Amino acid sequence: MVSYYKTTRQNFITQFIGYAALPAHTYRHYMPPRSPRRTGDASLAVRDLADVRKHLSFAHRRTAYETLLSVAVDGVLPRGALTELAQMFRCHPRTISRLWTQARLSLRGGHCAADVASKTKGNSGRHALRTSDEIEAAIRNVPQMQRQTLRSLSAACGIPMTTIFRHMKKNPRFKARSNYVKPHLTPANIEERLKFAMSFVRPLPSGRHLFDDMHNYVHVDEKWFYLTKVKRRYYVYDDEEVAARAVKSKRFITKVMFLAAVARPRYDPHGKKEWDGKVGVWPFVQVAPAQRGSKNRPKGAMVTTPQSVDAPLYFNTILNKVVPAIQEKFPRCGRRGNVLIQQDNASPHRNVTTEKLCAHGVCGIGVANQPPNSPDFNVLDLGFFNSIQSLQYQKCTRTIEELIVAVENAFYELPTDTLAKTFVTLQKVMELSIEIHGSNEYKLPHMKKDALIADFASYNVEFDASSYESALAHLNSRLGEEVHLDAMVKSLE
Repeated sequence: MVSYYKTTRQNFITQFIGYAALPAHTYRHYMPPRSPRRTGDASLAVRDLADVRKHLSFAHRRTAYETLLSVAVDGVLPRGALTELAQMFRCHPRTISRLWTQARLSLRGGHCAADVASKTKGNSGRHALRTSDEIEAAIRNVPQMQRQTLRSLSAACGIPMTTIFRHMKKNPRFKARSNYVKPHLTPANIEERLKFAMSFVRPLPSGRHLFDDMHNYVHVDEKWFYLTKVKRRYYVYDDEEVAARAVKSKRFITKVMFLAAVARPRYDPHGKKEWDGKVGVWPFVQVAPAQRGSKNRPKGAMVTTPQSVDAPLYFNTILNKVVPAIQEKFPRCGRRGNVLIQQDNASPHRNVTTEKLCAHGVCGIGVANQPPNSPDFNVLDLGFFNSIQSLQYQKCTRTIEELIVAVENAFYELPTDTLAKTFVTLQKVMELSIEIHGSNEYKLPHMKKDALIADFASYNVEFDASSYESALAHLNSRLGEEVHLDAMVKSLE
């Protein structure tokens, strides 16, 4: 029996408690002490080790358990294993003993893997001065205008900023949310939004309601694109230099207005190919001779300058650029009636009407104005312009010509699925607006389009029948109120 324990102990030391079984930093910084003398008391070495390291890291605890597990025979450790391992890890043997007991009990309790995590975290230190409910009550009493930063919130509620930060980590319900200013809507605007959104809802024979595929609509809008932006963020190493950028004035950075026209992507049976829905993008610029010379160019050299957009210029752009592009690129098959150019109600846009286009010989293309103060009903304002601008800012531009090329390349490089998904988002926006009777005070949920929708080009949002009937009843009541009001006015006259 003595020889068995002696052999087992030697194998334990040489094979499993060797430096190869521990992390590199363990045996590099913590060399094992000499064994206590046989004539002395072995507990002296244990007392000396108890003051070296009180807590083991998770990696050390895992390594210690795996080492014990490898030398155990039928769940029984050889004599002296706990003490030898405690010397290697510079801790008390009771620490190793508790670790072994905890791991074995966790396996008996049904755990798939042994639990060797320390119970110190969360059960040590002083008691919290405030409970989670007390912190929440104090924060709720602070007006939201004073909750814009953790510093201002801390000063308003009298709770340290670090305490609030820890409260945020423990309570996912409390988090920062962005708030954007939305266009102010009059009662007339709300009613027009409701009518416009409901015009795209199609009833099905099964009793369900589905949004129209919007294949006949071409969305047009303008946007300013800047040569650069004031603040940019770069990810660099500490030995890298960030490129210096300079402009004459941060308030007057060179910019160009672009007009873009897009439709919903689809399959074109006539051309036997997928159509990306991108009609075109055009800058409002003019090329004219320079009025005076400079060190960069002589007098009379051709210079590209931005144009101010007014009603005649906008009408000429629609007539001479947008309409020919629609006639050239728009799929011929699958049309149901005229192609409608959807635009907002800006002052220059009122000059473009279906009658004026017909007067200039344009057939099969009409104009449909979206409700006032409703940029969320246009796919360009809803997200497509932001996607283009994000790609444009990834290119270095120093002149107007380079800016034009960058915007045009970004327009055509953007994936077709991005445009198709924006049309699906538009249908969801209309659905939410109908549910709240035309208002824009909705919260757009995450639709998880990439995971749930197989084909973005053919997918249409299904509308709840009860919400549709509620919105229809609201419109009828508003119509009845207007009729009653008109009758009262006529009676007074």
